Amino acid sequence: MASLTAQQAEATLKPSFLKYMQAFDSLDWTTAESFFHQDAVLVLKGKEATYGSKAIVESMSKFSETSGKMVSTMSDLKYEGTQDFLIVGGSIVSDTEKIGSVKGKFFQIWKKEGDRHLILHDHFEMITP
Repeated sequence: MASLTAQQAEATLKPSFLKYMQAFDSLDWTTAESFFHQDAVLVLKGKEATYGSKAIVESMSKFSETSGKMVSTMSDLKYEGTQDFLIVGGSIVSDTEKIGSVKGKFFQIWKKEGDRHLILHDHFEMITP
């Protein structure tokens, strides 16, 4: 597998990543689910892991009942990868409608499936003040 430069990885992944985040923030779970591989895993560090795209979206939907709509701001984003696997990671602050700001660090591994990449691993670590 040939490695990609950070710029190549970003150019390939960023459009899909931003569309996924837009769906996530607007609570559009049908669209959000379309970005997950059927065998995806969501890890909430120190708390739980959820397997499968449908279960992940159900978990996110349940959280949104508590949080309400969100506006997420990402920083320190770093992209890397190969032609088959792309990785994005960084910091995130989600300003929520009902529970205030949620801060964390994340990384996602996206796997090439056909002509697109899908989230295979989504890892989130909440940072408490």
